Formats: sequence, structure tokens, C-alpha cells
Amino acid sequence: MIAVAIVEDEESASKQLTEYINRYGKEQGEQFQVSMFSNVGSFLEPYKKVDIVFMDIIMPGLNGMDGARQMREIDPETKIVFVTNMAQYAVQGYEVDALDFVVKPVNYKDFSYKMNRVVKAVKNHRRNLLSIEIPGGIQRVCVQDILYVEVEQHTVIYHTTDGEYRVRGTMKNVEQNLQKWHFLRCNNCYLINPRHMEWVRGYELKIGEDVLQISHPRKKKFLEELADYYSMGEAE
Repeated sequence: MIAVAIVEDEESASKQLTEYINRYGKEQGEQFQVSMFSNVGSFLEPYKKVDIVFMDIIMPGLNGMDGARQMREIDPETKIVFVTNMAQYAVQGYEVDALDFVVKPVNYKDFSYKMNRVVKAVKNHRRNLLSIEIPGGIQRVCVQDILYVEVEQHTVIYHTTDGEYRVRGTMKNVEQNLQKWHFLRCNNCYLINPRHMEWVRGYELKIGEDVLQISHPRKKKFLEELADYYSMGEAE
């Protein structure tokens, strides 16, 4: 199920987008849950995360561009598609990392073509999500946001760009779960995401604000794996 929000003050345009989404879903075998909002305020307060938001730019009160900026402060992941009758406004979309835009009046052929791209982006993002069992529930973390993983006895600490998550576990299980994303073991306690590594000097490396130790027994293998990682272009 892909959750979609339509933020559009024109009821006819909102209904048309909903019809197009449902038609696309039937043709492509995808399931969508669509929510409609007539203004930015009702969409943001309270904010409920969705996978895709179709955002009209010109609306009374808070416009779509400013609304997208506010949304990005709390949600950097949702795919934004701007809807506008003036294409020149859509070029500002880079400011909020908008994925695409559609121009009114929207025709289904153009809409369907752009939905292919948006749905693909959503699925790619989901493949890079890791579910972590935290006290009281499940926390989904984007693997690319993990800086490194630390193990203290039977506690696994995920150090991410958004903070830390502590769970019960072992380094062996964590290493198996993150293997396909090319995380590297620099010693018995740390598994690092080389995407975020700034430098390696002697037996130390820096990730984020932290300097971690590379153990002597693991240094040769670690540097070999790091060289392989960069040669594959994974760091780009």
C-alpha cells in the first residue's frame, strides 16, 4: 500500500488526481490510499506521514512551496510532486527536493509517465529501510542515515543522523542484516557505514563527529574492503 496525499484547493482538480491515481493503480497492479486536503494547514497539522504528496503551489493562505518547506523540516523522505498551472514556479522545487511536477490541466498520459518515476522512487526507498525492534514498537530507519553501529555487551546502538537507537542484540546478527549495504567491520565493537566516513589515519577513522578505532588484527581486511567499496562506486 502506497499512501498519497493531495493538497489542492480546487475540488475538481483534486478529484481528477484521485481518479488518475486509482486508474494508474488498476493498470499497474498497485494499491494506493489517497487522502485529500484543501489547504496546507490541514495537511500539516497534525502531520501524518505519507509516501507521496501532490502539492498545488498557488493556494490561498500558505502556498504549496512554503508548505513543502515546512514539511521538509519534519519529513525529509516523502516524495513531493508539485501541481501547478504555471511551470515557472515548479523550477523552485529543487529547494525542497521535489521529485517532479505536473502542469494543469493534467493529462493522464503525462501523469502516468511521472507516476512510474515516483512509484519507483518510493519502492527504492523502502528497500533501504531497516526495521529495528525498540521498546514499545518498531522503528524504521533509512540505512543510508546510519553512521555506524556499536555493540556494548548485549546492547546494539545504532548511531544515525537523527540520533541513537538502543536495542538488544549481537554484532553477528547486525552484520548479517547490513551485509548487502556494504557496512564494514573495523573492530569487534563497530560496524561502519563507509558512505559517511570522512577519513582514515593510522588506526583511526572519523564518522560524523566521532573518531573510532581500527583494531590491528582487522586493519588489513578493513582497508581492502574499503578499497573494494570505493572501486564499486558505492560511495557516490
